Amino acid sequence: MSVRADVPVTEASWPRPAYAWYVVVLLMLGYALGVVDRIVIGLLVKPIKADLHLSDTEIGVIQGLAFAVFYSVFTLPLGFLIDRVKRVPVIWGGLAVWSMATVAGGFSKSFWGLFGSRVVMGAGEATTTPGSASLIADLFPPAQRPRAYGVFAMGGSVGIGIAYMLGGVAIGLADAVKALAPALLGGFADWQVVLFVVGAPGLLLALLIATTVSEPLRRGQRVAPGKISLVPLWRELRTNRVALLAVMLGTIMNVMIVNAQLAWFPTLFVRVHEWEPARIALALSVVGVPFGIISAITAGWVLSVLAKRGRTDGPILVMGLQCLAWVIFGTAKCFAPTPEIALVLHVGTSLFATWAVTAALTALNEITPNQLRGQVVAIYTLLTGLVGIAVGSGAVGLLSDHVFNYPKGIAPSLALVCFSGGMIGIAILIYGRRNYQQAVRRAGDFDGADSKR
Repeated sequence: MSVRADVPVTEASWPRPAYAWYVVVLLMLGYALGVVDRIVIGLLVKPIKADLHLSDTEIGVIQGLAFAVFYSVFTLPLGFLIDRVKRVPVIWGGLAVWSMATVAGGFSKSFWGLFGSRVVMGAGEATTTPGSASLIADLFPPAQRPRAYGVFAMGGSVGIGIAYMLGGVAIGLADAVKALAPALLGGFADWQVVLFVVGAPGLLLALLIATTVSEPLRRGQRVAPGKISLVPLWRELRTNRVALLAVMLGTIMNVMIVNAQLAWFPTLFVRVHEWEPARIALALSVVGVPFGIISAITAGWVLSVLAKRGRTDGPILVMGLQCLAWVIFGTAKCFAPTPEIALVLHVGTSLFATWAVTAALTALNEITPNQLRGQVVAIYTLLTGLVGIAVGSGAVGLLSDHVFNYPKGIAPSLALVCFSGGMIGIAILIYGRRNYQQAVRRAGDFDGADSKR
């Protein structure tokens, strides 16, 4: 079958705004629950290490590499799938898979059991970003997409907050939960019960998406089902190679630092400031949730303002500002003399927490044709998984074990990742800025010519 011609787009042809925003909220919640399932383990490092006899390096591998392996491996095949079939079943199916994997992690009795559950979790979460990014592009006109992507990216901050709050509550109530079903849960450690608690809501959300969300009309050219070719993707990657690499690698540096923070910042409070996990969970959620939401709102707003002012490099500037925040506030909070000062500095990074992801999704969908969006975002997801998620937490664990090998060595380990990752990201974005602007102009020329047909 041949490639279908562009679908004429009028204001009336777009889904109703209320419904479109409803779908975005569900996608944001799915993203949030994925973050919860991924990072709650960071609050459980101490009991997991004690029960499973693990090193910091092994904990870093479980939090980073184990998840990132299949998260990365599955992204490109899923990208092809998303560009050819209905996206809604792919999204809710992935949500169900990673939620069940989280629950399964609660049955782990060894390093390899927990590693395996994180691998399957990664495979399920690989559906989230490519599927949601493609779906949102067909729910909103281009001028509204930055705000929609901003709300979706809010899932990261909301998920972090939920993880800390739910993690803290679950830790505090683990004994009470076990008391409700002593025959069933009595033999499990508190951290295992926490994984049971945080994994269950995703199954309910998957059911809600499956029963209330319909597949929107695809806009622009689309590839017919069954026709699989790497030629169009390769041509797109070659044409916009520097621009795409700048967007992807600039975001990867931010994602790397975010994941290092998620994995080890709670542990820093335990080892350096001697706080208990429940207190850490409450403090980080009180800071992370409101300022993370502000971050998501301001990211879309800033991108829209820059676009209205004719700045074609808006996403590059937004990503660069988040890198700068990591260099300044991220490094400083690791060396804060008191936990209160660390939390104040944490506000500085939280205010930019979702800027890079929002900017990247906006940028990739702006310069990529509809029929390749799932695949290009899948490559972005693959790279963020292999480098951003795996390297960030793993690097901190290695530095803590082999370079700064003393009780409070987690502070310089985390600070070094913040500073170096932020500086590398800034350099990459400066290098690719002009190429990205050229890619935006090419996409605009193509759309203009295409609309005259």
